[in-house]
Amino acid sequence: MNESYIRKYFSLDGRKAVVTGASSGIGQAAAVALANFGAEVALIGRSAEGLDATAEEIAKINGRSSSHIVDVSKKEQVDAFFEKYRKEQGRLDIYISNAGRQIRKDALNITEEEFDALMTTNFKGAWFGLRHAGNIMKGQRSGSIVIVTSVNGLFPLSDQAIYSTTKASLQSLMQSLAATLAPYGVRVNSFAPGCILTGINKDIFSKQEIFDDKVKKLPVGRLGVPADAGNIIATMVTDAYSFMTGSTVIADGGELLRPSTYLGDN
Repeated sequence: MNESYIRKYFSLDGRKAVVTGASSGIGQAAAVALANFGAEVALIGRSAEGLDATAEEIAKINGRSSSHIVDVSKKEQVDAFFEKYRKEQGRLDIYISNAGRQIRKDALNITEEEFDALMTTNFKGAWFGLRHAGNIMKGQRSGSIVIVTSVNGLFPLSDQAIYSTTKASLQSLMQSLAATLAPYGVRVNSFAPGCILTGINKDIFSKQEIFDDKVKKLPVGRLGVPADAGNIIATMVTDAYSFMTGSTVIADGGELLRPSTYLGDN
């Protein structure tokens, strides 16, 4: 193994990262992976207990992190975080926009309140943070952003209509931001996971019949785990990907090889 090559292209030593939704699931795994690559990570989430758990995992590898209780759907909280962050840290090298929620209803039965909740957290809330991160990186003329979307944003599910719509909107926003920030040395890409076992779908897949049916649809023969996603996200922000911007990395266990699984309820 050529360690100097690995360090040159994959090390994140000395870089400062912010991860939203870092208290569990994909966000937690991404934060731990970034720390393993050498980054100092600011953890954003709503659960103090969850953030503590993430910080403990990072501490085990002698990584550095800080925890911040922030609801990304609340503009004033996001603004306050970034104001403090800029004063204390001075720069931002990596931003992972991951926080989100899911409601499994079709477009005809979802309520207005549920519609607003999804749009506010998944899209508007993401934009609050992306606007700050983008402006910081534009000013320093460097940085890398990964927006966590979903394969459902590419191939929508009827029983997750508005959730799928929010993820499709993030796909479009990613491309717009990539075009805006590329002249300033900032890369913007998205990561679209398939079925990853997290707290957001734990109740659904606790039913053995549903679990087994989903596994049968995946060519790899298993569901994903958060580390599958976190490791990819961390790699995407390294210098090994310096020529990639405006692109989407998909990790779905091969499910899109069978697109018929995305027709109707799933």
